[in-house]
Amino acid sequence: MAHLYRVGATLQLRANPRLSNRPSGPCEVLACLPHDKGPRLYRVKCTTETNERVVEETDLSLAEDIGSAAAEQPARFTIAIPRK
Repeated sequence: MAHLYRVGATLQLRANPRLSNRPSGPCEVLACLPHDKGPRLYRVKCTTETNERVVEETDLSLAEDIGSAAAEQPARFTIAIPRK
């Protein structure tokens, strides 16, 4: 079976209760690892970390709502300009 996600895709990494040090959040697929049996594996890098991780495909999901959530947030700063 082929990998579901491609290199360069931005995905959502789910937290794993078995691995307490793995954060959840957006990550980028760096490589699709070869496999004969077992789960499909990916090498990913989270945007909040400097290290890379190898994760199973079941720990990843599409990150469609990452960009929309950022777009819905109000601007941090507003500038008041007096009218003349």
